[in-house]
Amino acid sequence: MRKLALCLLALALCGLPAMAQTTFFSDLGTGNNVYNCCDGWTLAGSGTIGTYVYDANEFIAGATGNVSQIDIGLGYVTGTNSFFAALYTSNDNLPGTLLEQWNNLSVTEPAGGCCDLLSITGISGLSLTSGQSYFLVLGPETTGSTGWAAWNLNTTNQSGLLLQASSGCPDGGANGCNWSSFNDSTLGAFDVLGSTGQTVPEPSSLLLLGTGLVGAFGTIRRKLTK
Repeated sequence: MRKLALCLLALALCGLPAMAQTTFFSDLGTGNNVYNCCDGWTLAGSGTIGTYVYDANEFIAGATGNVSQIDIGLGYVTGTNSFFAALYTSNDNLPGTLLEQWNNLSVTEPAGGCCDLLSITGISGLSLTSGQSYFLVLGPETTGSTGWAAWNLNTTNQSGLLLQASSGCPDGGANGCNWSSFNDSTLGAFDVLGSTGQTVPEPSSLLLLGTGLVGAFGTIRRKLTK
């Protein structure tokens, strides 16, 4: 009986989930309405449209914790399929400190289609603070790239500060860009996911844990009685 109780306790502890997923920000829809398939913000190098365009969307973190994944609704138009994404702090409504950047990203969904997302996974060591503003910045891998994509608009009626730049930007980065601001604009579709470090046991795990504790307590109680 004692061995059985200890086994149940061990099984219950092993069955507890590691972390509960947290949504720091999301303006993605659901089903076939994840984002606007046919309307978005231009994202391009000068090799195709004659000028390069970088986009930046400001968002407010809804929780404090560590980021593990970012999903972006991008539609590929033409040219070199290679873009970068970067997360910056917000400083006077402009990108401030670079927190992390991801390069050589390829878009799988063609423009006008829905609803594949460009997913950046395996992110670690990147933390956000609840109530603080940040910028998600997207751009072509080089300013002279032929790459052209569209940052699809969200379908959840979320608007905010959108920035666009077509001068001053270095290749593959946003520091030094001459940004133009568009307030109360429909934001591009994306989410930022991660964890606050809290765990949420599933009902089955709680039941096993309770069974194991009751069995273990009963064994200890009988031993003390003897």
